[in-house]
Formats: sequence, structure tokens, C-alpha cells
Amino acid sequence: MTPDDLAETVRGIVGQLIADGELDVAIPAAVTVERPRSFDHGDYATPIALRLARSARRPSREVAEAVAGRLRQERAVAGVDVAGSGFLNIRLAGGAVGEIARIIVRTGGDYGRGSAADGRAALATAIPATAIPATATLASARRAAVADASAMLLDAVRHPQPPDRCDEAMVGAPVSLTRGGEPVEAPVQVGAFLTIGELVDAVGADAARYWLVRVPLNRALTLDLDLLARQTNDNPAFQVRYAHARICALLRNAGELGLSLDVEDAEVSALTHPREGDLLLALGELPRVVQTAAGRRAPYRVARYLEEVAGTYHRFHDACRVLPQGDEQAGARNGARLLLADATRIVLANGLRLLGVSAPTRM
Repeated sequence: MTPDDLAETVRGIVGQLIADGELDVAIPAAVTVERPRSFDHGDYATPIALRLARSARRPSREVAEAVAGRLRQERAVAGVDVAGSGFLNIRLAGGAVGEIARIIVRTGGDYGRGSAADGRAALATAIPATAIPATATLASARRAAVADASAMLLDAVRHPQPPDRCDEAMVGAPVSLTRGGEPVEAPVQVGAFLTIGELVDAVGADAARYWLVRVPLNRALTLDLDLLARQTNDNPAFQVRYAHARICALLRNAGELGLSLDVEDAEVSALTHPREGDLLLALGELPRVVQTAAGRRAPYRVARYLEEVAGTYHRFHDACRVLPQGDEQAGARNGARLLLADATRIVLANGLRLLGVSAPTRM
């Protein structure tokens, strides 16, 4: 069950309460479902009761209890707690969390692009990466890269109107250049006077583009040439792209062992390790992140999200062995973890594509 699925379930429950005469309100057009700040509070939380209380002319906690009572009857829900003045903290059943991986793999390249139908239409009309002249300064290249990524995000969600709010100041903040943390001094060209062509020659097109969009345009950007060229996880551009390549290698190894990805029959209820749960919940956030980033013309939000996913995947990979070793026979958990790995690959690839950055299969 993805956050969108849970939001629709809660919305349906409100509709049931209205039909049964327990609530006298209009059915909300949308329901907000978010990950709580503390994992101790559950998998997801919603403030729907606080939103409805005034129009229902009832205490928000009373409305929350009514919604919680129905929500606890859902098979996909393991528990619901009412906190404070009426927040609902929701914990999903293990299998329901695992279903996130299956949904992502089924959806493939459309995952994160709004509805599946809109996504298929958008793929045919996706805006190509803007051709930025090699002689453009870093400041102008940065503005062009952010504008281009914002356009692709808007296309992905089929956004019909201008953003509700813009996190980016499109005039742009200064760009400066360092090496090893030290300012690059004359006679080497620095900051806005370094061309994008020179930066691409130094660190590669993908690393350059990723770094140009990962910081809000209204904040100063410092590019450290040593860090940008480094192939270690302290370089965010490398960390995200390496996670994708690492999963591709895992899938190739699985094929060599005769293991195939079984999307429909994978036993996702076997995904019970805490690191598996962390990864599943992180993957479920892509549609919300894309929607928010598009509405605010803030592609940096996608970049930071991908960094979170990559770090979460690396922790999962280190704690949870995906493939059998030696003479060990593959079991249900291996198949479920393979599905989870592929779901992560899809999320990373989809997110990188929306930033105009390639997702390598080998590094």
C-alpha cells in the first residue's frame, strides 16, 4: 500500500462515515498522508481529523476516533493510534508495506509520474534536455539546468497551471569554485567565469548537471572540483548513480544464478527486516516528492530525495543478503529482496531521468 493508496482508503472511510450519518461534512478532495518524523509513531500519519473537525462541528479527537475505528478494520492496516488533538498514526501490516515494491515494479517507468494513464502520455512528449552551450558560464548553465529539470517535472505530473509556490528565485545566486575546500585563485577562471564546457571536461556531464540542480537556485553554490570528480559516497552525484549501477550488477548476478524476478508471486510479506521497511517506505515517497518538486519548481527536492534512497539502499544491502551463497537454495526471502532491489532501481532511474541525468548500469 503506497501513501496514495492509503490516502484514498482514508478518503473512502470519510465517505462511509458521511453516508452512515456519523459525519456531516463534504468528502475532502484529497487527504494528506505523510511519514511521521519518528518511526516510533508508525509508518504514516494524517491530520484529516483536524481538517474536518470545524466543518463537522465536533472535537477533532472525536472525529479522529471515528476514522480510526473504521481504519482498523482494513486488512492492510496493523494499527492506528490517535495522538494529540487528533493526528492519526498508522502502522501498516507487513505484507501491505511489501506491496509497495510490487506496485513500483509493475508500474515501471511511469512510477512517480502521476496517474499511469497520464504517465504513458507524458513519456511520448517528454521535454528533451536543454542544449546548454559549452561556452555558457556556470551561473547561466545553472539557471538553464534548473529550468529544464523543472519543465520535465511539470510534464511528468501533467501540471496544468503555474506552480502554487516557487522555491527557486530564477534570477540565481552566485556560483563559486574550490579545490579541496580551498578557493581556486587567478589566473584560473573561477565562479561564474568558468564555462560549463570546462566543468564537463573536468568532472563529466552527469556530475556537472546533478550538482547544478541539487542546491536551490536562490542559494549560493560552491563546486569543489575534487569532490565532484571523486568516486566515493561522499559525492552525492556518485552515490546515487552508483546505487543504480550496484543494483544492476546484483540483477545480473541473480540471472547468472538462475534466479528470475517474479513480480506477481514474490512473497513480499517476507520483507520484515527493519532495513527492508525503511527502504520500502522511502520508495513510496517518490510520487509525493515529484508532485511537490514540480509544483514549486524545485528539482533539488528530487535530488535530495534520491540521495536519501541511495543511502537507505546501501544500508539495506549491507544488512540484508539478497542472493543465496554457496550451495544455499534460494527461498521466498531472496525473491522478495530481489523485487525490492529492482523497485529501488526503478525509483533511482525515474528520479535521475527527471533531472536529466543518466542512470548507469555499470560503473
